[in-house]
Amino acid sequence: MWKSETGFTLIELTVVMAVMGVFIAAMTGILMVAFDVHTEIVQENKEQAGAVLVTQHLERMIKSSDRSRSFGLTDNPLDTASGNDDKALRIQVNTDPFNPLYVFYYVDPVKKTMCFEYGSAIDASNPKMELGSGILSVTWKIEKNSVGCELKLESAAAGGATQTESMNFALKSEQEVKSTPAPTP
Repeated sequence: MWKSETGFTLIELTVVMAVMGVFIAAMTGILMVAFDVHTEIVQENKEQAGAVLVTQHLERMIKSSDRSRSFGLTDNPLDTASGNDDKALRIQVNTDPFNPLYVFYYVDPVKKTMCFEYGSAIDASNPKMELGSGILSVTWKIEKNSVGCELKLESAAAGGATQTESMNFALKSEQEVKSTPAPTP
């Protein structure tokens, strides 16, 4: 009598398993590369979002404070500030000569963030708002019809490489560059 010979032989099973192994290894390699690229893109987007946040915040404050003599430079309060970032942008937000109020922008090079502070002077003991991330330094430029800055950014996605981003905001009123400390009340 003849027996029914249905099913797989050991050789057929081994060949199918080998082909499946090659296919699974190839798919795993592709997925690993895709996940690495995704992680890098997410990191770059976070860094760009920080610079965009700083840009939008600065633009709103500069445009809303566009009055003659409302912009100036003062010393960066952080002892760790680099030679390029030893100044803070000071924007006068009211017109009261006896009780002036300012908004200050400066970089904390240790935390690598742009700091934003409001008051009559920069108060190191006062908590400050932090904008953006990966900001190493800033160089401010106040001209007659514009206020600008050049940010030096660190990219964690690019292995710590630096890049520079320049911003310039046009003003309606003419400005004078003032590099004196804010008057004490």
